[in-house]
Amino acid sequence: MTSFADSGRSWLAVALPTDAQLTVAQLAADPSLGLGVAAAARSLDRPITAAAVSELIRPGSWLQGGELLLTIGLLLPEDAEGCAAYVADLCAADVRALGLGLGADLRYQRAPEALVHAAETAGLPLLTVPDGIPFIAVTKAVFAHRARQERRRLEWALQTQRALTAAAVQPGGLAGILSAHRDTTGRTGVVLDVLGRVLAESGADNEPLVRGLADLVDAVRQQGLLGAAVDVTPDRRREVHPLGAHRLRGLLLLDGPVDSPGSNLVTGDLVSLLSLELERQIGVGGTERRGRAQVLGRLARATVDDLVAARWLTSVGLTDADLRAAVIAVPLAEELAADLATAIPGALLRVERSDDGDDLVELAAPVSVDLPAALRTLARDRPAGIGIGVRPGALAVSLRQARSALPASRVSGRHLCAEEMASSRLLLSQVATEQLDAYCDAVLGHLDAAPKAAELTRALTTFLEHNGHWEATAEALRIHRHTVRNRLDAVETLTGRRMSSAQDRHELWLALTVRDLTRVAPTR
Repeated sequence: MTSFADSGRSWLAVALPTDAQLTVAQLAADPSLGLGVAAAARSLDRPITAAAVSELIRPGSWLQGGELLLTIGLLLPEDAEGCAAYVADLCAADVRALGLGLGADLRYQRAPEALVHAAETAGLPLLTVPDGIPFIAVTKAVFAHRARQERRRLEWALQTQRALTAAAVQPGGLAGILSAHRDTTGRTGVVLDVLGRVLAESGADNEPLVRGLADLVDAVRQQGLLGAAVDVTPDRRREVHPLGAHRLRGLLLLDGPVDSPGSNLVTGDLVSLLSLELERQIGVGGTERRGRAQVLGRLARATVDDLVAARWLTSVGLTDADLRAAVIAVPLAEELAADLATAIPGALLRVERSDDGDDLVELAAPVSVDLPAALRTLARDRPAGIGIGVRPGALAVSLRQARSALPASRVSGRHLCAEEMASSRLLLSQVATEQLDAYCDAVLGHLDAAPKAAELTRALTTFLEHNGHWEATAEALRIHRHTVRNRLDAVETLTGRRMSSAQDRHELWLALTVRDLTRVAPTR
């Protein structure tokens, strides 16, 4: 146990217990027992987990494996075949050693040759318990060793918990806690934020660990605080644990040798301390978030001079980089705002109430941030509108776009960007199908009823797609331009719209777009 200091931090370091189990050789060497080795001395390195006493001729079905079986041989067969069958039953039950009680008043005063031969052949250590040594003394020795080992493990866990607690109250934060855990357990750790970015780590070059556990991280993140995952190979044990008090704040990745089970005793304490540190950081940032919320409110009122906007941003520790706004409708707005503040340190955030009573989270993030990706992770199932990137002084424009896209996001069931809202198809998708059908029939009804409706409609569509150019339309249809004029003259007569009028052409184009959108087929 060693106390040390590093860069102003100090804590208690303790050696990781080896978790060594009692072996047959160690038990045989106990001078208080005086056990003898009658067979299979080559296999004395076998670990013993328990001791049991049985006089059954087939005791295997009553054992769990790993035992030292004690017997006085009351029903032991005397022939070689019977002893071989008895030993085979013990080996099948994973008995680690056989102890034969000897004594003047017992059946055997020395190990019988048939049993010695069978044990030697099977590689099952055969111990002799001398006269005067009760079986209870042997079983006590086995369980006393287990109790000592468990006590050492618990003492180590207690000292390690103290070391982690000492690190948690030092200024080192997440990295300090991870370093203390590494120094006491030999296991490296990485803390990721909810977007999968490294917040703190112990040790260098943890990128392979993060990359190798990417699938487990995604699975645990989807489960929230209820999830955890372990990946065990013959040499390594890697784990993923969620961090947070009431909701997911981050993820812990652990990596270490598979043969250090004692370190698992403090994993829960590590998760708790890291969760508390993350919650503390979020709480400390509350004052800062309030200041940024006020700046966002100012920028949301109207466009302002960029120098003024830069001064406001600088006052809350941000640069005057171009910004992009988003608005998310969510029941637990304060919780989402805290998550976004942690995931996007350079964001402006505030919680507002919409006219229809919904809680909204409004934010503005630097354009360098992949805002759609962040919202897919943190607000995947919530309506959200996203504006365009603008200069800081024009943030009101981007925020207005985000608010306008929110109703369409509710209808479509996905996040919508302002660029998508510029599509007339998206605008039309917000109108009831019956109304669209009525408009389409009113404009194109006579055309649909014409004898050559398909031919005339194709000429009209091609003409509009080529911006009213007669030659380009004729070339696309592979007909003479006079034929094009004749067909479009017929369209004008049927629809009452003039090709020379921009408004009439727009109404025809809109009707054709509606038809394509609602997949309404012409009557002829």
